[in-house]
Amino acid sequence: MLIRRIAGMALLIAIGVAAAVHFIELQDMHGVAVELASKRAAQFAVEAGDILAERSPDNRAGEVQARLDQFVRGRMPPREGRIVAATLYDIHGQPDARIAQPDYAQRVEATAFLSGQRPLPEMSGADGRAVSIAGVRHYFVQAPLRAADGRPLGHVLALFAPSPAYLDELQADLWKSVATAVAIVLGTTAMLYPVILRLMRRVTELSARLLDANLEMLSVLGSAIAKRDADTDAHNYRVTLYSVRLAEAVGLDIKAMQALIKGAFLHDVGKIGIPDHILLKPGKLDDEEYAQMKQHVAHGLDIVRRASWLADAEAVVGGHHEKFDGGGYDGHAKADAIPIVARIFAIADVFDALTSHRPYKQALSFDESMNIIERDRGTHFDPQLLDTFAGLARPLHEFLTTRGDDYARQELQRVVTRYFRQDIETLLAGDLA
Repeated sequence: MLIRRIAGMALLIAIGVAAAVHFIELQDMHGVAVELASKRAAQFAVEAGDILAERSPDNRAGEVQARLDQFVRGRMPPREGRIVAATLYDIHGQPDARIAQPDYAQRVEATAFLSGQRPLPEMSGADGRAVSIAGVRHYFVQAPLRAADGRPLGHVLALFAPSPAYLDELQADLWKSVATAVAIVLGTTAMLYPVILRLMRRVTELSARLLDANLEMLSVLGSAIAKRDADTDAHNYRVTLYSVRLAEAVGLDIKAMQALIKGAFLHDVGKIGIPDHILLKPGKLDDEEYAQMKQHVAHGLDIVRRASWLADAEAVVGGHHEKFDGGGYDGHAKADAIPIVARIFAIADVFDALTSHRPYKQALSFDESMNIIERDRGTHFDPQLLDTFAGLARPLHEFLTTRGDDYARQELQRVVTRYFRQDIETLLAGDLA
C-alpha cells in the first residue's frame, strides 16, 4: 500500500514538473521569436534606413522590397527557427514590402494570415503571441522599425516557425526534466521508506492497542450489566452472535455490523440505573415498577453518548424495545423508521431471553420460543427479518447450546476480529512480512 501511494505521488509530481517545464519551454520559444524578429527589424532598419527615413512612399516604390529581398537572401536561419513570412509597414501604416520563404510548407496559409493583420501604431516595443496556422504552432510578432536616432520608421509583422531540431530539443529537455524529477522523488523515497515504514508500524500497533482497549471496555461493561441481570455474561455473547448471523444473512455492510455489535453488547447498559428490587424481581412488575424499568433505555443512551466511539450503538440501545407496529416503549417509531440494526437485535434478544434461564424464569424449548415470537409477527417483529431468522435459528441455537458458553465467547472473538480488526491485522501481518 505504501509503495503504491508513493509511486502515485511520484507520478503526480512528474506530471506537474512536465507541465511546468512545458510551459517554461514555450515561454522561452516565445522569447526567442520576439527577440529574433526585433533583432532582424533593427538590422534591416540600419541597412535600409536611408530609404525608409529620407524618401517619401511615392519616391521609394519598389526600393524597400528590393532592399528586403537582398537583406534576407543568403542569411542562415538560427537553430531555433526562422521567420517564414513578414510584412513591412511605413510610418503611415501602409504596406511597403513582403517576404515569404518559398520552401516553407505552410507558405500560402502564413501569407494569408499576415494579410489579415494590421500593425498597432502605439507599440513602443516588440510583442508576440502563439498562433496555430494549418495545425502548426507559429509565433506572430510585431516590432517597430526605428532609425539610429530613435525616430519611428514603420513596423514589421512577422511569423516565426520553430525548427524541427529546436522542437526536438525542447521535447528532450521535457523528458529529461520529468526523468530527473521522478529520480529525485524515488531516491528521496528510498531513503525515507524505512523511516515511514517504522512510523506506520508504530501507528498501526498503537491503533491496534487503542481498538483492543475500546473493545475490552465494551465487553467488560456489557458483561458487567449482563451478570447483574442474569448471573452470566453468556447472554451477551449469544445474542450478539444471533444478531450478527441474521445481519449477515440480510447483507448489512461493515459499518452497520460494527454498530450492531456495539449495540448488542451494551443494549441493557442502562439497567445499571435500575434498583435491584425491580431489576431482579422474580414476579411480574406493577405499573410503577414497569415505568421505572423502561427508563433503562434513557439511562443507556445517556451512557453511550458520553463516548464518541460508542455513538453508533445508539440505534440498538435506544431502539431495541421499539415494536414494528409502533407500540414499543416510546412508540415514536414503527416499521422501517426503526433502525434495521434495532429490528434485527429485537428478534435475537427476545429469542435468547426465551431460550435462556433467568432468576425469575426457566428456559423454554426452541419450538416454544419460536411459536411465541411468531405470534408477534408484524406487531413486535419485522416479518421479513423474522422469515430470515427462522431459516437459521434452529441450527445456530443447537450449535451454541451444544458447544457451551466458552465456544460462544471464542466465536464472538472471531466475529469482532472480522469486523473490527481485519484491516489492522492485515497491516500488522504485512509489516511482519
